[in-house]
Amino acid sequence: MTPTLLLGTALSLAAPALKESPKKANIVGEWEVESVNSGNPAKPRAKGKGPGPQRYVFTADGKWLLYRGERKVGEDRAYFTNQKADPPTIDLRYEPADQEGRTVLGIYKIEGDKLTLCLSRGDGTRPAAFESTADAPATIYVLKRVKPKD
Repeated sequence: MTPTLLLGTALSLAAPALKESPKKANIVGEWEVESVNSGNPAKPRAKGKGPGPQRYVFTADGKWLLYRGERKVGEDRAYFTNQKADPPTIDLRYEPADQEGRTVLGIYKIEGDKLTLCLSRGDGTRPAAFESTADAPATIYVLKRVKPKD
């Protein structure tokens, strides 16, 4: 074996293995709304008032559900994500039985147990950033993952 080949083999065996790129966090689960911002200062959800906290549930089979307290609002609706986009995108369909129904375009990010959704308002153009401006109105939801009950 030549010295160069021997050195290359030794270095490759000693080098640490490359780590796989981390998978993007999964949106599937139950999320409680912490604040909503539609271009004004973010408004925290009122504790102890109304029917209870607003929650979103995203299922593994592409459905999203809305709850106010323990009351389910509306029917199961469809959602679609593209985790390969930067930032990842989400489309929320509001009419479950209507394939041409209203669909809201958005982007999202997950940081630990926090989910931020930035959803279009107005002309239906997908937001490019996590902000709401006069030229690109959006609603920004900050949600916290609900811990499973033991």
